[in-house]
Amino acid sequence: MKEIRFHGRGGQGAAMAAEILAAALVRDGRYAAAFPMFGFERRGAPVTAFLRLDSTPIRERTQIYAPDCLLVLDPGLARGGAVFEGFKPGGALLVNAATLPPLPEGVHVGVAGAVRAGAIAQDELGRPAANTAMLGALARLTGWVSRESLLHVLPDYFEGEALPGNRRAVERGYAELRVLAGEMAHALP
Repeated sequence: MKEIRFHGRGGQGAAMAAEILAAALVRDGRYAAAFPMFGFERRGAPVTAFLRLDSTPIRERTQIYAPDCLLVLDPGLARGGAVFEGFKPGGALLVNAATLPPLPEGVHVGVAGAVRAGAIAQDELGRPAANTAMLGALARLTGWVSRESLLHVLPDYFEGEALPGNRRAVERGYAELRVLAGEMAHALP
C-alpha cells in the first residue's frame, strides 16, 4: 500500500486533489481511499488530505502518519518542518514551487520534484488553485497514476470554462515538473 499526504491551504484544492486522484487511480484499476482533515474551514487555513492506494481493497480510514509521498501545495507550510513529520525515508516529495524548500535534518527523499503549480493555475484558471497541476506533476514524478486517467475523470469535478483550464493545468504540470533529487520512482503498489 502507498500512502500520500497533501498539505495546503483552503482554496488551493488539496482535498479535491485527493478525490480526483482517487477517482483516477480507480480508473487505472487500483483501489483508493481519500479523505480530508480540516481545521478551521476558511480560505487560507491549513488543510491536510490523505490518500491510500493499493492493488487490494482498502479498509483503513485513519490519518496517514508515515506517508510514502508528500504533496505540498503551499511551500510556506514546509518552513517549520511539521509537514515532514513521519515521512518515510526514500519517499517522494512534490512541492508547488520553483525549487525545493530546505529539508529538515534527518529527512531523506528518494525522489523530489518542484512545479510552479500556482503560477500554472493562475495562467490557466485565473486563480492559484494548484491542485490539478500538482496531480499532473505527480503522475510524471511517480508513475503511480496515468495522466490519461487524470484527464478522463476531470469532467466529474469541473464544467464550463473550468474544465478545459484544468485539463491544460494537468498537462502543464506533467510537462513542467522539475525533478530535483533522486530518480523517477515508477514502482507501482
